[in-house]
Amino acid sequence: MLRELKIKALMLDKNHNTPVVILGMEKSPMVLPIWIGSCEAMALSLALENTDFPRPLTHDLLINTIEALDAQVVKVVIDSLKENTYYAKLMLKDLTYPEMEDDPNSIIEIDCRPSDAIVIAAKKHVPIFTTDEVIVEGGVKVEESSSKDEKEKFKNFVEHLKIDDFKNYFQNDQSNQEQGEKGEDNQDD
Repeated sequence: MLRELKIKALMLDKNHNTPVVILGMEKSPMVLPIWIGSCEAMALSLALENTDFPRPLTHDLLINTIEALDAQVVKVVIDSLKENTYYAKLMLKDLTYPEMEDDPNSIIEIDCRPSDAIVIAAKKHVPIFTTDEVIVEGGVKVEESSSKDEKEKFKNFVEHLKIDDFKNYFQNDQSNQEQGEKGEDNQDD
C-alpha cells in the first residue's frame, strides 16, 4: 500500500555535514529521513521558496523536456531501500495516449534518485508516496513535541535562507574538493 509523504523539513546533519530532507505522513509519528547532496538541497530549497531563475536549472530542464514530449509528472514514489540507498520512480502521464484517462498503460515509470524526485515533486506540486515496507525499514518515530520543533526549524530555515549564503557554501565546498583532489594528486608523485 502506498502512503503519501509531505516535506516536513530540510536540515543539515551536523554529524556528517550533509543535508537531510525529512518526509512525514499525516497523523503519524513516523518520518522518513533521506540524506541528499548539496546541489539537490539547494534546488529543493529554491523549489520550496518558489524561486524562479531566468534560465532553467537542471531539474527545470528535465521538467521542460517531459512537458515538451507531451507528458506530465503525476507523482513520485520512493519504492525501496536497499543497502541504505533509497530508490524512487517518477510517474509520468503520457498525454498523447488515446485511451481512457485513467488507463494504466498511459503511465510511464522513470527510475531516479529520491533527491531528484523530491525536487521535481516540490516544483510541480505533485504528491510523494512510499510503501509500508520503506517506512518500516527506514522510518524513524518522532515525539509529537519533536515534530513541532522540526516544523519550527524548517520555517526558520526557509525564512532566513539567503541564496548568497548557498552560493558561498557551494563555492567553498567546490574549493575544498579541488584542494583535496590536488592533495591526492601530489601524493601519487
